[in-house]
Amino acid sequence: MSKDTKKRALEFTSPRGVFVYPSLDKPDFGTKAFPKPDGEYKVTLKLPEADAEKFISEKLGGLIEEAREEASRAFKELPIAQRKKLKEVTFNDVGAPEYDKETEEPTGYVLIKIAMRAGGVRKDKSTWNQRPAVFDARGVALKKVPEIWGGSEGRLSFTANPYFIPGTGAAGVSLRLKAAQVIKLVQGGQRDAGGFGFAPEDDGFDSSEFEAAGDDAVSDAAVPADTAGDEDF
Repeated sequence: MSKDTKKRALEFTSPRGVFVYPSLDKPDFGTKAFPKPDGEYKVTLKLPEADAEKFISEKLGGLIEEAREEASRAFKELPIAQRKKLKEVTFNDVGAPEYDKETEEPTGYVLIKIAMRAGGVRKDKSTWNQRPAVFDARGVALKKVPEIWGGSEGRLSFTANPYFIPGTGAAGVSLRLKAAQVIKLVQGGQRDAGGFGFAPEDDGFDSSEFEAAGDDAVSDAAVPADTAGDEDF
């Protein structure tokens, strides 16, 4: 892959998915052990396996194949000693299966990380910075971006470009964040029923019926005598 050949990165829009560990309102500068001096805006998009496979195949499949071919050609141009040492190209797939931390079994979801450098220094020593555009569900650009926590849902706009790293033999397609549309906002550690491991049931208690009955539906008789008046904390 020649350094002199510059291709315009292709732009894509993801399906709606769940945001995992998003840093969209402010950049992530990493940790003491793994610092990111320039800062990074990022979000990992969690998609059902079927949706992820369809999106990657239909939208990114051609670019992924191109990246494999270009990496193969670039690898053959490396010095013999380096090729012998590396043995082969290490191709990084777009997306990775999510595994349950307790059972270590696949959850049926795929995680796709998309990121953007927050800034840097040019060759002339001047600095630059950037941030992703963020929109609400109606498509209105947000002038002030709120805290966006994991569990929020939305779509991401990003560019994709093949890459090959001669020193390691690593290759793949880089996904660079451009913008985010927040369709469902979660803040302050909010979790819905799914976040606690609860699945919807077709029969049983329906809160809409309870709420329609009004506050009178709750009586003192519903509170056990030995706990009436006790605080929950």
